[in-house]
Formats: sequence, C-alpha cells, structure tokens
Amino acid sequence: MKKFLTTPIFYVNDKPHIGHAYCVFATDTLARYWRKKLGRENVWFLTGTDENSQKTVDAAAKEGLPVPEYLEKLAKNWKTTWHEIGIDFDDFIRTTEDRHADKVHELINKINDSGDIYEHKYVGKYCSGCETFLKDADLDENGHCPDHKKAPELLEEDNYFFRLSKYEKPLLEFYEKNPNWLQPDKRKNEVLNFIKGGLEDISISRESAEIGIDFPFDKKHKIYVWTEALMNYLTGCPDEDFWKGCTHIIGKDITKFHCIIWPAMLMSAGVELPQNVFAHGYFTVDGTKMSKTLGNVVSPVDLAKDFGNDAVRIGLLSSFEFGNDGDFSVSNFEDFYRSRLAGGVGNLFNRVVVLVNKFLDGNKPAGSNETQTEVLEKFDKHLESFEIRTAIETFFGVVDSANELLNKTEVWKLAKEDSEKAKPIFAELLNHLEILVEMAEVLFPEKQGAMKAMLGDADKVGDGEILFDSNRK
Repeated sequence: MKKFLTTPIFYVNDKPHIGHAYCVFATDTLARYWRKKLGRENVWFLTGTDENSQKTVDAAAKEGLPVPEYLEKLAKNWKTTWHEIGIDFDDFIRTTEDRHADKVHELINKINDSGDIYEHKYVGKYCSGCETFLKDADLDENGHCPDHKKAPELLEEDNYFFRLSKYEKPLLEFYEKNPNWLQPDKRKNEVLNFIKGGLEDISISRESAEIGIDFPFDKKHKIYVWTEALMNYLTGCPDEDFWKGCTHIIGKDITKFHCIIWPAMLMSAGVELPQNVFAHGYFTVDGTKMSKTLGNVVSPVDLAKDFGNDAVRIGLLSSFEFGNDGDFSVSNFEDFYRSRLAGGVGNLFNRVVVLVNKFLDGNKPAGSNETQTEVLEKFDKHLESFEIRTAIETFFGVVDSANELLNKTEVWKLAKEDSEKAKPIFAELLNHLEILVEMAEVLFPEKQGAMKAMLGDADKVGDGEILFDSNRK
C-alpha cells in the first residue's frame, strides 16, 4: 500500500499566511501518520506553487520585477516558509517547470484524442481575481464577484473548450458507486447538486494570456491556468501505485475544480481517478476574513518564532474540526499554549520524570500497557477518517487522565512514606507518557525527541526538561 498526499498549489502573488499553513500543517500531519504506519518510502507528500496566472504578472509589475525573477523570489519564499515551520514535504512543484509543461501537453493531447476539445468563441464575465468566468448566478446583488467585491469584465475571445457536459452522467454514476470519494458529506452534496443542475462545456485556453503553458496544437493560445494547475498532481506523482493511493487536501472554495472538472478531465484522458478528496472549511481570524487592509493577516513564521512549530501546528489544528468552517484567535492560542501545552503536556512530562528520579532513583517500575493498544487504535481511526482535531483531543485526553491520576493519588506524598506502594502509580503514569510519545511522533514531531529522552530507556527515565516555556511571550 502506498499513500500520495497533496495540498493545493498556492498562488505566489503574496506571502503565506496561517490560512495556507492550516491546510499544509493538516496534510503534513496526515503524511507523518502514514509514514509511521507504512514507512517513509511508501508515502509521498506534494505541495507547491501555482505560477501561470495573471495575478503573477500583476504582482511582478507592482514590484517592478521581471516575471521570472519575481517567480523565483516568491517560490523560494513559500518553500522556505514551509521548511521554517517544520513541514516535511517530499516534492515541491512549480507550474513553470518543464516537467509540468510536458505532463500537461501529454494530458491535453489525450483529452483531444478522446474528441473532447473543440474551438469556439467565448463571451462571458471574467473575474481576474478568481481567474475564472462567472455566471450571473455567481455574482452578488451588486453584480460583483462575491470574493473580490468588483464587477467582472466582459471578455470575448476565441477559446478551446472541454466537453464537460459529456461527463455529467459518468460523474453522477461515479459518485453513486464511490459515496466516500469526496468528504465531508456536506461538500459532496454541494457538488452533486451542482452536477444535477446541468454541466456546460468549459473554456480551457486563453488567447490573451501573458503567461502560461502553450496549447500543444495552437501556440497562439495558452492553457487556462485552472486547467493546467490541476494537472500538477500527476506531474508530481512518483508512479501509478502512489496515484492509486492519492488524497487531495483542498479548501471548500475549489471543490468545483477538483471534484467536477478534474475527474471529468481524467476520465477523458483515460486516467484513473485519485483515491479521494477532502475539502476543509473557510478560515477566519477573530471572526473576520484575513485582509491586509484590516491588518489581521497572521504570519505562521512569526507565530512559530514566538511559540515553536509544534505549538502553532497543534494550536491551529485543534481550533476547529477539519472539514468545518472555523476561526483562529491569537489571544485564544496564547491561552491554549499556557494552559494545554506548558501547563498540561510539558508540566506532566517534567513532573512525572522528576518524581521517578527523586523517589525511585530513576528506575522504571514494572507495569501494564493494556490501555496503549485501545487508545492508539482510536487515535489511528480518527486520523484515517480525517478527524484531526478529534485525534488531538485523544492526545489531550491522555494528558488529562495522567494529571488527574497525579492529583488524585498525590503520589509524591505516598512515595515519601512507602515507595513500593507508589510504584504501581508511577508505572501507570509512565504508561500514559509512553502513549503520548507514540502519538507525538505525528502531532509533535519536533518535541517528540525531547519527550522520548525524558522517558529514557527500558530501565530508567531520563532527566526532566521544560518542553513548553510558560514564560514565552
């Protein structure tokens, strides 16, 4: 069995913010889980940048840089950001790479061989911010794009079209046979309703585009950015076995592209569909959409410099269940750091290890590990069901259970009077820590080493250590 996990590829017209980091942290966490289960060689994690867009041209002009120089600068920034916050990806795809253009040409030619591409004049309302054509039904009451708050421009040009309408019935049949292909269910229901409303053929080229991949049989045209961007997943996939285990992690705003257009193009090209798609919800900060104007854009790098990568990872992913809309508050995160990480996880590890060193000379008492299998199976089940927040709650449930045992038994008092009677309690506490270390390999990749060092070897614990500094910012 092999697993291939992908994030969306991100526009490079700005720096990454915590909304982007949320998706990438989630995918990274799932990748770490599957590596733990299947071995690193059987898991491939792809992320990258979407560079063939008009947004890129506009942003480069604004900075006064040639487009290639601007792209190099921004792509490096995104890649460096993911490294800095502890994202362990296997491949970083840029859509301006030759390998991507080659794969795109291969797929477009296959779709054309299926008779699913034709030339036609297109007249429609085009939003440059979305880089897509919009229908009147997509606009707000002012006739504006609801996301970019401005009227789309009327665009008329010769385009090449993909026969999406041909795949209305095959898509419905596919969803009926594969009811769990798109999760969560509310996203699937939205997509099914859209398909049942009738599919129209879509434009897949631009005659006026300033940047992009040439159409393989008509160099006057560039392939529409959303068409070729979706193909990055096949460009970055190592082989067919990985593709069979492919999971796309995306935001709910791009389900139409990933769950209607993308599978239809794959059907046309004769390519097997990925294993599944998971669409997470919208992300706000203090109840408001992130905006430079409002000054509420939060940098994941800045937050990680103050609190550490693992803290930001867990703080974000535990804010709301993966798949739902949610909100992140820096002040709530600071409280979470102090109470759940420093006062909860960190205090527990340090306290238990210090007590065992003090009263048992660091020697580990014999004890049962019966509860480990049950808890870890529950943890695994949640992650395999994309219930990341619930998996994190399983971790903190063990923390709370151990702290409750400590406070209820006051084992430090018992150990002063009779260390033998205290041994079973210390054994149970160490069992809790062992379970936490197992889960920490996935949830706390940077702190797990310190946790393991504190647990020591089979016979003795290590030294106490401050895992999360409560005096930090």
